[in-house]
Amino acid sequence: MPVAYITSMADFDSVVNGTRPVIIEFWAEWCTTCQSVSYVFDQLAAQNPTAEFYRLDIEEVREVPQALGVRNLPAFKVYIKGVQIGELVGADQAALIRLVYKTVNM
Repeated sequence: MPVAYITSMADFDSVVNGTRPVIIEFWAEWCTTCQSVSYVFDQLAAQNPTAEFYRLDIEEVREVPQALGVRNLPAFKVYIKGVQIGELVGADQAALIRLVYKTVNM
């Protein structure tokens, strides 16, 4: 499943309150560190259809990262049924892979 984009606070609320695990990448186009890990995130999305993968541009949907306290990029948050159950801040590709596999194997 390809990575989809979250485009509003209402969209975010709808996405995180679903029944499947949701992994969201918070990024910005100017963030070169984000770009280095986005490729891995895309690959993980294609390989793990049991979870939903989303990307949120903090410059376009400012209210979501502000409400969640996202201060550093890239940031990844994991939700199940509206509850945040995991988080990763930074471009550590190995840690991102572990976070995804831990999520899909719950």
